[in-house]
Formats: sequence, structure tokens, C-alpha cells
Amino acid sequence: MATTSIIADGITELASSDFTLAAGESTTLSLRGSPGLSSRVLIQFKDSTGNYVDFGELTAQDPVLLLSAIGTFRCLRKASAVSFGVDRS
Repeated sequence: MATTSIIADGITELASSDFTLAAGESTTLSLRGSPGLSSRVLIQFKDSTGNYVDFGELTAQDPVLLLSAIGTFRCLRKASAVSFGVDRS
């Protein structure tokens, strides 16, 4: 899979579109740009009622996550003083 931007660079809180992983699939999520120490992206799982549940996070200290779970997910960039985005591959 090619690397694509799922959240454009910015400083405001912003959610990506939903993406789905089936059995045996995985994806890599990573911060892009120059995230500051307080930069944070929540990885959220969509439950059976349609609500989003925090599942993991990306930070400047942990900027890459390999996700290999069945379900529907999205990323939520929290507001930040510095501009950064999120890639998926």
C-alpha cells in the first residue's frame, strides 16, 4: 500500500475519515511534519453503537504505530501549537 495523507498538516483538532481493516490486514500510521512534544493523535475504534473509543495514540515520542486489528478506525489530531499531519501506509 502506498503512503497517503489521512490528516493534512495543521494545528486544529481534526478527524480522519473512517478506515476498515479486515482479518489479516494491517496498516502503519505515522506523524508527518515537525510535531512538538505536546502533539497527540488519538487512534479510535468505532464500536457497534457507532461511538468512537480511544484505542491508542501517536505522539512525538511514539510517532509510528502498526495497527493489525479487525474493525473500523479513525485518527483524531488534537489541537497543537505546531503544524503536523498523519500518514497511513
